[in-house]
Amino acid sequence: MRVAIGEFELKDWEKPDFINRGGEQMLAIRPFPGGSVSIQDMGPSYRPITWSGMFIGIDAYDRMMTLGLMRTAGKPVEFSCDKFSFPIVIKEFYPDYKSDTRIPFTITLIHVVDLRQKSATQLVDSIDKAAVQYAEATSEQKQGKIYVVKDGDTLWKIARTQTEGKNANLVDKIYQDNLDVLTDGPNWILPGMELKINV
Repeated sequence: MRVAIGEFELKDWEKPDFINRGGEQMLAIRPFPGGSVSIQDMGPSYRPITWSGMFIGIDAYDRMMTLGLMRTAGKPVEFSCDKFSFPIVIKEFYPDYKSDTRIPFTITLIHVVDLRQKSATQLVDSIDKAAVQYAEATSEQKQGKIYVVKDGDTLWKIARTQTEGKNANLVDKIYQDNLDVLTDGPNWILPGMELKINV
């Protein structure tokens, strides 16, 4: 069986006897009163691939150094054999240096999984839908709107008529958000001033 880590092809005593496959599905499980359960699929995870081998021959030391440098680089490389290939990172590489021509080692590879963000339309979980909707609403709310002051307006009147909850208690919030415009204090507003309303 051909086995390679990136461009590094393993020789006879360096190869694993078998390759761990499979794993588990990462699930967020939320129980609710009444017995209902919400299950969100977070994607697959895979078992680490671990084996022991031995570098043998006049190039044993150089081969040990090559794999060691791949580990310290910490970058994904392709793990391949006759039937499959996928990206991995070398998590552990433990060579036991005894001589230049005979070096036993243990190695552990971690399967790299590309988990792409699901869009709100793909979410099945009602909690996730609510969270996405709240985040979108909050984002829009933070952007706010611009209100042009009219003759006879006061900050109290603007708060009572222009804020989302028609809440006159938000006068100070409007004032704090517009310190660059209301330079002479909260009671000195003039028609034509543009105020940010973020509440």
